[in-house]
Amino acid sequence: ARQAATERGLDMHFRGPSQEGRAETQLQMINWVLARGCKALVIAPGGPEIAPRVQQLAVSGINTVYVDRDLPGSAVRGVVATDNFRAGVQAGDAMAAALGGQGQVALLRLQTGVPSTSARERGFRQAAEQGGLSILVDTYIGDDSQAAVTALRDHLPQLAGVFTPNSTSTRAALAALRRLGKAGELVHIGFDGDQLLLDALREGEVHSLMIQQAHAIGYQAVQLAVQSLRGELSAQPVNIALPVQQ
Repeated sequence: ARQAATERGLDMHFRGPSQEGRAETQLQMINWVLARGCKALVIAPGGPEIAPRVQQLAVSGINTVYVDRDLPGSAVRGVVATDNFRAGVQAGDAMAAALGGQGQVALLRLQTGVPSTSARERGFRQAAEQGGLSILVDTYIGDDSQAAVTALRDHLPQLAGVFTPNSTSTRAALAALRRLGKAGELVHIGFDGDQLLLDALREGEVHSLMIQQAHAIGYQAVQLAVQSLRGELSAQPVNIALPVQQ
């Protein structure tokens, strides 16, 4: 995002909530950036509460581009995101292949109301079950490692794999598996690739990571925002869906 802004000669203000999916905090941040005279907004919407605010911005002539996830029916100029359902399917296929098409696995979800991770979770469940696996544990853990311990502890003898749909849930599940002495013993497929997770991947504590094209998402979103400001986009929203790498 910063690279695209620099190349286009724009001033870019960045703010982010301390925890993902906090729509109420994002609404406050929208007011913060507007107070600084911003003419376009690029945002990963934390929940459906963002859509009415985006509609208000559109009426006042301020364009919005969503990144990472979409909210259907929003008055946005474009969406740049991972093809999240397909990414979940890819993770489910990878899990089924790693387990030879048999076994019970845990689906440790992030939280309700987050479209991107919800789509990944749906895709994973569909592909895992079609690949011969059964979902023994299906619950929300957020970014709480203790919640992951609680979800997994009583089912460890039956579990062969774990799926987590984003970086914070993947870190939480990894911490839980370490505490339970099972890191590297279960097939853990997670999302995103910060340094902690990449180190765990190299050490064999994580089986696979689904890596998003984060740079491309940020870069192309700012490019769309610039094009919208300059009247270079068609009337219909632009939807750019990017694949993940495993």
